[in-house]
Amino acid sequence: MWFSHQFKKLVRQSCALADSGTVTAEFAILLPVVMALAMLILGLTRTVIVGLNCQEAARVAAREIVVSENSARVSALVRSIAGSAATVSLSEHADSITVSTQCPVIADALGVLPMRMSGRAVAFHHES
Repeated sequence: MWFSHQFKKLVRQSCALADSGTVTAEFAILLPVVMALAMLILGLTRTVIVGLNCQEAARVAAREIVVSENSARVSALVRSIAGSAATVSLSEHADSITVSTQCPVIADALGVLPMRMSGRAVAFHHES
């Protein structure tokens, strides 16, 4: 009985020593994966926000053109909504005007997300 008790104690000690480095190895492998995933999620969130702002800027600019019939203010309006680096282009047709916006996105460390987002809105001229 004494022998089996000592044997069990010896087995427990050797298992405890063998497991002490396992946690460190798992952490060393898992940490970069978790960090890359967190960076991807943050970058994707930023890209979605820039895309929404870019589309909103195009919508507001198209509405402003129809309501005030003044296209001179459009660039300033787009930049105030989508940021100072946003660009805007107008395309007039017989009964409508198309506003296209381009907004840069901060580059992500992994390089998998788009560098630019775009927005587009069409407004129809209303004749009274």
